[in-house]
Amino acid sequence: MNARIPGRVSIVEESADAVGGDWTVYRGPAAEVCTQSGGGDGARFVYILERSDTDGTDPAADIRTVEELWEAKGITTERFESGGSDPLTGIRGVDGTVTSIGFNAYPQRYSITGVSKCSDGDVQDLRSAA
Repeated sequence: MNARIPGRVSIVEESADAVGGDWTVYRGPAAEVCTQSGGGDGARFVYILERSDTDGTDPAADIRTVEELWEAKGITTERFESGGSDPLTGIRGVDGTVTSIGFNAYPQRYSITGVSKCSDGDVQDLRSAA
């Protein structure tokens, strides 16, 4: 397996640990084909954790916790909130070791999605090595 996977997985898992609770793997880490800056095919990894036991959580505090963690790791963050009387909230991040990462602090469930940078690698080879 590609030695770079743990770095991509770790920020998602660190984020879940910082928030606390019982998280389960929704997807991944899964290799996907991507286009490198030179135009050739490469590989990236997608990893999604989710938590459905959100009773008694404080989404605003959890967003602050994740925001501080990501910024300490060089990830540029941006909070978001949908409209309405019961808005959906979360935070997105870019840079650092990820192409993108997101934390959705929705009332029904939390989720963290990380997408690694596109790098050298053949997705079929990576999938068969898993």
